Amino acid sequence: MNFIKKCLNFYHYIRYIKLSNLNYRKTNDDKKNNILDKLDKKKFLVIKNFMTKKKCNTIIKKIDKTVLNKKIKTWSDSSNSDQRIFGAEDLSKNISKFANHSMLEKLANAYNATPTTNGFTLAGKIETTGHEYGSGGSWHRDSYFRQFKSLLYLTDVNKENGPFEVILGSHDRKNISVDSKSADLASMQCTFNQKTVEKILNDDPERLKTLTAKAGTVVLVDTSTIHRGSPLKNGIRYALTNYYFENSQINSHLVEHFSPLVSPEKVLKMGRVT
Repeated sequence: MNFIKKCLNFYHYIRYIKLSNLNYRKTNDDKKNNILDKLDKKKFLVIKNFMTKKKCNTIIKKIDKTVLNKKIKTWSDSSNSDQRIFGAEDLSKNISKFANHSMLEKLANAYNATPTTNGFTLAGKIETTGHEYGSGGSWHRDSYFRQFKSLLYLTDVNKENGPFEVILGSHDRKNISVDSKSADLASMQCTFNQKTVEKILNDDPERLKTLTAKAGTVVLVDTSTIHRGSPLKNGIRYALTNYYFENSQINSHLVEHFSPLVSPEKVLKMGRVT
């Protein structure tokens, strides 16, 4: 069993080396290339005034209405404070416009340097309950490989109501090695408690980036970095997240992982069904 585990770790490591050295594709648009350059360097980028506050408020009303609709299956945590609608693009024209935004799709394809699709859009509502976790649970990385997402704040987000946080450089191969030693991490570890993150940040607290912003702001992020939605201390946070996948990654296993989806059949049609 240990031999198999070592082989799998070696396989993931080799794939990590290969993909981490992959250069994104340049586009024929200088503005997009500038965004890609910045994203590739820091692994996150903030775009202000992406959507009007009026449209954000319209989406919030739709989310609240959907959460109360017993006919539509939604996901919630044990405290019922973190409520999620996977596949929310089917519920609203405004959500659909964000889900299918051509610039975001082109950025995702260029950044991944392979055919990429927004598998679905998550509409999230999280309330203050004193819970130790914010949106998405504890500190984590989605993958050790390049992973593109776009997050849209629907409400003003300050330090009190669950801003997105990221540890700068935590995707980098050299930093992974240093962080693993300083925080005594397991091989390919993907989830981290607060004490572990404090050990990682001990030598350089400035690596912690807390992304506060107004409603209508989009955050582009490579979630191979360590990140989280910080715990809410006040108010309610609403947000949309586009989950971009390489087309070959979209299959029945992915659909099961993110269940319940509003329309799993539609997601399966996007990729290679297995």
